[in-house]
Amino acid sequence: MKITGDQPAGLEILAVLNSWDKAICSLDMNQIAEHCAAEVNLFDVTMELQGLSSYQKVWSSYEDYFRTGLRVFRDQLNIHAEPDMAFVHGFCKIDVESGKPTPGVVWCRTTICLRKKSGKWKIIHQHVSLPHPVESIVSMEWDI
Repeated sequence: MKITGDQPAGLEILAVLNSWDKAICSLDMNQIAEHCAAEVNLFDVTMELQGLSSYQKVWSSYEDYFRTGLRVFRDQLNIHAEPDMAFVHGFCKIDVESGKPTPGVVWCRTTICLRKKSGKWKIIHQHVSLPHPVESIVSMEWDI
């Protein structure tokens, strides 16, 4: 992990990411909403959407696939933070807590932009993409 820019703000972002990861793994819609700005937008592998209600709807669609015991894994995490704006990029995947890779669960490249307003960091933009052809991701070695 690497933090550049304002170090205290970078550490705040790291704490926000840890809380965000827990909200995602539990699909806690209230916590997901708490972490996002009303105007949040997402560019994903398969879609583009704008606004908090659309963002929550996407996460709700995963209810049939998520189960207890999940964790967000991150690799090559880079945080650039200023007092009121931050950018996070690296690789991530959601998989079982044990860390034993689940076949077919791939790493994604992700960028998250956050803005601090009224003392709270909120996600304003997220971009998720596949870093390699799907066939090659399954066999990649990751240093986590």
